[in-house]
Amino acid sequence: MPLIVTGYNYFKLCQSLGMNISFLSKNSWLFFILLVSVVLLIGELLNHRFTMHDLEVYYRTAHRMVHQEALYRIQSDGHYVYKYAPTAAAYFIPFLILPFTAVKVVYWFLLTGITAYILHLLFALIAEKPGSTASKFRNKVLLLSFLAGAAHFHREWHLGQVNLFLLFSYVCITCSLIKDRPLMGGFWLGFSLYLKPFGLIFLPYFILRKQYKHVLYSLVFLLVFGLIPFIFYPSEPAFKQLYLSWFNELAIEMKMKQDLLAAGNHTIFSVLARYTPLQLLLPNAQAVKIYQLIVLGSIATCFLLFIKSSRKEWQNYYVAEMAFLIAFIPMLAFTSYNAFLFATPCIVILLYNARQFSGSEKTLLTLALILIGGNIRDLVGPKNFAVLDGSSVYTFGSILLLILLYRLRKKQFQQRD
Repeated sequence: MPLIVTGYNYFKLCQSLGMNISFLSKNSWLFFILLVSVVLLIGELLNHRFTMHDLEVYYRTAHRMVHQEALYRIQSDGHYVYKYAPTAAAYFIPFLILPFTAVKVVYWFLLTGITAYILHLLFALIAEKPGSTASKFRNKVLLLSFLAGAAHFHREWHLGQVNLFLLFSYVCITCSLIKDRPLMGGFWLGFSLYLKPFGLIFLPYFILRKQYKHVLYSLVFLLVFGLIPFIFYPSEPAFKQLYLSWFNELAIEMKMKQDLLAAGNHTIFSVLARYTPLQLLLPNAQAVKIYQLIVLGSIATCFLLFIKSSRKEWQNYYVAEMAFLIAFIPMLAFTSYNAFLFATPCIVILLYNARQFSGSEKTLLTLALILIGGNIRDLVGPKNFAVLDGSSVYTFGSILLLILLYRLRKKQFQQRD
């Protein structure tokens, strides 16, 4: 009830200030996201949970970079050590002009804005005739898309993480493919790889689609961004040591995430092994590597089948294929559950085209959305949350989304034949 009253008062205030109410109605999805963001921020402040531990790590490391200090394995950091590339620390240097208390508020609303802009861009890419879609339908699709991933979006805002920057980069890469702007695509891929190397999944796809300029510019910007720390560590030994320390951090991180059968390992490799008798065929590390290669090969084959029936005259085939790859990222890399916000492009596509589905397919879509975003600690309770998280419900939701994406593409191409 307080949320409804606050929303009503907000619209009355806008009306009293002479704002165009038709604009508000056309973009109610946007104002809903902003309202939710403000309410959640107030809740964080009242409950003394506005800590943003991950952002604090980035901020602290950026300060150390400016002062040419060591970045890795600082004992005083305790659990919150810096694990990302040196270049990623440089990205946060502009925030140093503000005290951390102010930076947290700025970053919260920056992530909120990025969330909304990602949804806006995705809808614009998917709509076959931009600007012609009724605002009521647009509001419905974007509101449902936001609600489906709200738990993951909020987790990103709460921690001050970087996965939303990654998703924004991936959507921009998709735009670059559609608009044939390899310079832009290379820039965003180079930028993203120093936050987390998930974007490497796109390089084989670029080659497959004969987007060689995208590969070239990606490598160029990878080099350019990689040299940024040299500004702060201008001696060759210091610069070299910086990257050696990062590689050591990566090795430590990889060793910590090798348990294939661990609860909460949401990769497709782990889920298949845990829920099938395949785990009985994995007695040692060598067998596990062979198993992972076989699964990876099977996934690659499925993706090739997915893109095989594409049509050049369909301008949006890049969107579906990139959505497929982006959604698969958290199923290939052992990462936190909030990385399943990478399913957002897939969700927007499916909700936009939901009218083409049969009743049973719509039921599966609803189930997928619940599995992806329904495991909310405050909703199901800490114990149930832990059980569902350990069971990797997000992975099952993503698998259902990808199956429905394949079904949608098949339907669309049958209609065009």
